[in-house]
Amino acid sequence: MKELSRLTFLLLGIVLFTASCEDDFSETGSSLVNNNNFNALLYDSSQIEVSTKPLVKMQSNLLNSYSLGFYNDDIYGNYSASILTQLSLQNPDPDFGAFPELDSVVLTIPYYSTAISQDEEGIQYKLDSVYVNSSVKLEFYRSNYFLRSQDPENNYAAQAYYSNQGNLFESFLEPTPFHIEENFVPNSGEVYYRSFDSQGELDTVARAHSPRARIDLPVEFFEDLIINRSGSSELLSNSNFQNFFRGLYIKPVNTSGEPISALSLLNMRSDEAKISLYFRTSEIENPSEEEIEKNEYSLFFGSNIINVMNTDDQNIPSGDNIYLKGGQGSMAIIDLFTDPAELETLRSSDWLINDANLTFYVDENEVNEDHNQPERLFIYDIKNNRVLQDYTFDVSANDNSPLNSRLIHLSRLDDDDSGRRFYKIRLTSHVSDIINKDSTNTRLGLVVSNNVNIFNPVKAEVEGEENVDEEYQLEVIPSPMLNTPQSTVLYGPEEPGENRLKLNIYYTESN
Repeated sequence: MKELSRLTFLLLGIVLFTASCEDDFSETGSSLVNNNNFNALLYDSSQIEVSTKPLVKMQSNLLNSYSLGFYNDDIYGNYSASILTQLSLQNPDPDFGAFPELDSVVLTIPYYSTAISQDEEGIQYKLDSVYVNSSVKLEFYRSNYFLRSQDPENNYAAQAYYSNQGNLFESFLEPTPFHIEENFVPNSGEVYYRSFDSQGELDTVARAHSPRARIDLPVEFFEDLIINRSGSSELLSNSNFQNFFRGLYIKPVNTSGEPISALSLLNMRSDEAKISLYFRTSEIENPSEEEIEKNEYSLFFGSNIINVMNTDDQNIPSGDNIYLKGGQGSMAIIDLFTDPAELETLRSSDWLINDANLTFYVDENEVNEDHNQPERLFIYDIKNNRVLQDYTFDVSANDNSPLNSRLIHLSRLDDDDSGRRFYKIRLTSHVSDIINKDSTNTRLGLVVSNNVNIFNPVKAEVEGEENVDEEYQLEVIPSPMLNTPQSTVLYGPEEPGENRLKLNIYYTESN
């Protein structure tokens, strides 16, 4: 405990030291700032360029979480998110007994949630992954599109599926849904399960689980799909089954004629995400209650789960501002030190870089206070498809609280004394390496994020890269961008006033 306390004190000291240094820095012009520790100079005249890039597509079958529903953005318009997934057998070649009878079928997918209080009635939760808690109509289809694990056209590398392939996938759906959930509404309450022994007697007390989506599915459909096929070749192996039942497609439907918002983020990679078939069986045709066994058989979501985005009604504005939109939205590409002569001068200056940051001010004229802005932005190295050193060495990393993690490198949305909202991104190590170690001045990507602890780069394509050298073209984006619908509008480097985006470099000169 003593060692832990010392470590905590040390880390706190580093954060406080950084904050105190920042408070002592001048925020106006290039000037000398007196400080008890050193004399710091501010250089904020370097040339930078920023461009907004709408996404054409992004790989969406390697995500940690999956969106489902609609989202209407007052700046960017609206989009929908559907899910296509394989199903896997709990165990191949199942034996359901001589006379099985299916009682019920329940789809279960956990939400992301946080326990906020507890009393005699149980635990109260806050849903972390429901962006708009409204009802939505969901349609469930059988898909006849075969999802491959390997790509034969790419040396059998892992198959990539993309967010913009909705038209292709929907052309392989059965004509009518096998189930329609008219009014699906997320619930933040605990879910209770009771276990029974094989004779149907209560075996244990109720077990409470965190909030999760639970939808009753039609018994007849799964009776024909699973129960009645016991011993068949279709259930002999998972590969056989996934060729027979090629996928489940869950699609939100809006029949109101007006844009709606009802969007959830689902933990489909959870071990508890499944379709449960509750059935009873016996070895004789007309059994007594004592001769009936109650059982459960599960279908799990397979390795191929794809988020499909329909962005036909989405609009990404253009102009000097920086337009950032989650989902299959838009990102920004940043080029620092675009004047080669200036960079050479800086490299010959023998500076010690104490701090370097980009401060992005929100355009308050376009983004009102009620707009659902992201708390965090994420920046990364486009050329090498990796995070920056400032990310790696950020001592404020917190695996248990992504919202409050890596705050030195990637600050949360904040506001100054005049009420201007801003994001501050520190690039001290990155800039120092460019100036003092002649490191490559790589392009940087800027995106919204719902979890800065996750990079998980996935393939992507953006508009306007046709004339960019292949070496510098964008190849990947952080996957959490697809998991959030949130958006913002930021001032760029062309803004003439005090909100202009600048690279602020605080340095000391060697004596």
